[in-house]
Amino acid sequence: MGPEDALPPGHLPHTEAPGTGRRPALQRLAALYPWHLCFFLASNVVVNALNAVTGGPWWAFWPSAATGLLLAAHHLALRAAAVDERWADRRAEELNLKSYDRSHIENLRSRYGGDGPARAPDR
Repeated sequence: MGPEDALPPGHLPHTEAPGTGRRPALQRLAALYPWHLCFFLASNVVVNALNAVTGGPWWAFWPSAATGLLLAAHHLALRAAAVDERWADRRAEELNLKSYDRSHIENLRSRYGGDGPARAPDR
């Protein structure tokens, strides 16, 4: 997954830099993600190759785990920055459309008045 998956076009949160479509810090974070991913892959190949050449116990796990955690944190920061009301609404509708029990959801919507907050049925 690249930064374009983390930050869909037109779904950027809050204040954006004029003319860029992204906040400056978010733009930099997204621009560095491909480099971070390449560093992760290259460093793990090198470390595991060195471990294979030198033999002994698998010490390459620790550098791989550390760089993997940093990459995961970077990815999660990008994903979290892309969440806003429009994204949440679109995601809820997507889940609704994929629901195996769509008739039940439509029934609830008609009984409780559509998009408003849920209320108890009249008795």
